[in-house]
Amino acid sequence: MKHSRRFRLPGTDPHFASDNISGAHPEIMAAVMEANTDTPAYGGDQFTDDFHEMLDTQFGTGAYGFPVFNGTGANIVALQAVSHPHSSVICTDTAHVYTSESSAPIRAGLSLKPQPHIDGKLQPADIAKVVAADLGNPQATQPTAVTISQVTEMGTVYTPEELTAICNAVHDVGLAIHMDGARLSQAAAALGLDLHGATTALGVDIVSLGATKNGGLGADAVVVLSNRVPEDTLAPIIKYTTQLASKTSFLSAQLNAMFGTSLWHRNATTANGAAMRLAQGLADITGVEVQPPDANTVLAAMPDELVARLREHYVAHLWGHNAAGLPIVRLVCSWATTEHKVDELLKVLAG
Repeated sequence: MKHSRRFRLPGTDPHFASDNISGAHPEIMAAVMEANTDTPAYGGDQFTDDFHEMLDTQFGTGAYGFPVFNGTGANIVALQAVSHPHSSVICTDTAHVYTSESSAPIRAGLSLKPQPHIDGKLQPADIAKVVAADLGNPQATQPTAVTISQVTEMGTVYTPEELTAICNAVHDVGLAIHMDGARLSQAAAALGLDLHGATTALGVDIVSLGATKNGGLGADAVVVLSNRVPEDTLAPIIKYTTQLASKTSFLSAQLNAMFGTSLWHRNATTANGAAMRLAQGLADITGVEVQPPDANTVLAAMPDELVARLREHYVAHLWGHNAAGLPIVRLVCSWATTEHKVDELLKVLAG
């Protein structure tokens, strides 16, 4: 018997369960078809050359990186690049790398040091606390890096001021900072920033650049933004973590189509707008309390009977309970979420 923590009744719509649900954007599919030709393997192709130029343009002079298959792969490669075996990485207790990436960090030799979050966010004071307790202590794993998620697992977005404060706190104690940017596009669009302004300009050292959740077919990347990561670090890590694609051209072509054009921003803006429409509609339903969305994720607390009604029609994951004990439902919008899709869900809950 197959076991799953996912709740899904036969025939229920999975659309709002995650932005992973939606298919690939037509422009991504066109890019894949263009790459469907004989070309050098393992990144020696023109599409990957263009990818490297695109990183330099979008993230700033000196930025470099490599395509990988997925978000977990990107996170593990990136964290190994700024750590060493048996060191520790500071994160929140809601971080995806801590809650949803199984034993991948352990296999990489990393010890995660989860800290209590505030609205999904890590605080500079918590970084200082861990460093004061562990750094130089021979009985503690030595902290080498901090990882944050942008967008966070609670659907919130770090402001530029918050990110700058964290980066400064990290660098002041000699650590490196990694950003899990599975939804970086949605965060940057929400903040009105370009990719450089949302990362490099704020002090981020290395980023997991997500395309899959924003209309990609299956391609993410690790992007190095500062000289805290030696230039020869990524290649061996990518190979021994099995993230080196023989047909890298297909990954690079997707990333070029996404980040070398306005597609990342267009798709993210659509997803964010759909989430705002959904949140506004949910707030009008009696008994529902909504956390105003920072990007494309809506968290809504509602009575059990509404959760049951919703789950008769949709896959809806629970995200804990609010202060009053009501279950919180997480609903995620994507580039493919239409106004009609949103209105259908609201109609179900309105009864």
